[in-house]
Amino acid sequence: MKKIALLTLVSILFYSCAVFFKLKDLRPENMELKSNQNKAKQLIHEMGVAHGICLWDSAQTYTATFGDEFYGFFGKQSHPFKEQKMEFSLSYIPNDFNGQLEVLNGKEKGVIWGIQSGQTYKLEGGKAVLKKNKDMQFWIPTYQYFIEFPKRIQEATVFDYIGSKEENGVEIEGIIASWGTIEPQKEIDQYIIWLNANTKRIAKVEYTVRDVYGFVSGIAHFNNYKYFDGFLLPTEFLVESNLLKKGLLHKMSLVDFKINRKDISLLLPIK
Repeated sequence: MKKIALLTLVSILFYSCAVFFKLKDLRPENMELKSNQNKAKQLIHEMGVAHGICLWDSAQTYTATFGDEFYGFFGKQSHPFKEQKMEFSLSYIPNDFNGQLEVLNGKEKGVIWGIQSGQTYKLEGGKAVLKKNKDMQFWIPTYQYFIEFPKRIQEATVFDYIGSKEENGVEIEGIIASWGTIEPQKEIDQYIIWLNANTKRIAKVEYTVRDVYGFVSGIAHFNNYKYFDGFLLPTEFLVESNLLKKGLLHKMSLVDFKINRKDISLLLPIK
């Protein structure tokens, strides 16, 4: 498993540097000076309105044509696919974690993996065959969470305001979000959602990756927003990682998006 190889390699590289093995904490040092939970909740609500998240209630399923291009050594080690530049057809039941990933290019073209109720399966001859696959258990829900992020993050139970700053000539405001507490937790992620102060659209999201290691974090820039049948979605996610000193780990791209093109029963093949 390439993911396991990456984790082993990272462990070796940073073994002598204890700071990397601390639980990553996204809270800024001066957060107490800016803390305002009511303002944070209001901004999250305004973000949801700006993104039209109410439209997700009209979708029983959706299908997205999605690309992912990985860069460099760490990019290559961080994914399970045969090529560095991949294209998929992703189908999901929104606000759930049941879905399928079909490979559209390269050596694995036509391969379909799915996840249902936490179990991974592979479609073989049109039938779902249960097969454990830790990589697909990570990547299929991860792609879904990025696509649905403006609505999904509304489910967090704690929010706080961390202030504003100017980036690339645009004022952005930050809200930290998590579940239970905003303090770092071993198995629960923290998120910082940076909103364009004028449009309330998401500019970028900082996040921990507890599923990988406690010290790992990333930043995803939400770029090039477009409308797909009324849904406002970013078509480019530029992903950085604290494992890299500079540059991108990978770039995800949303090429197309359609709702209710696949019957919900097809995404629940395990009886």
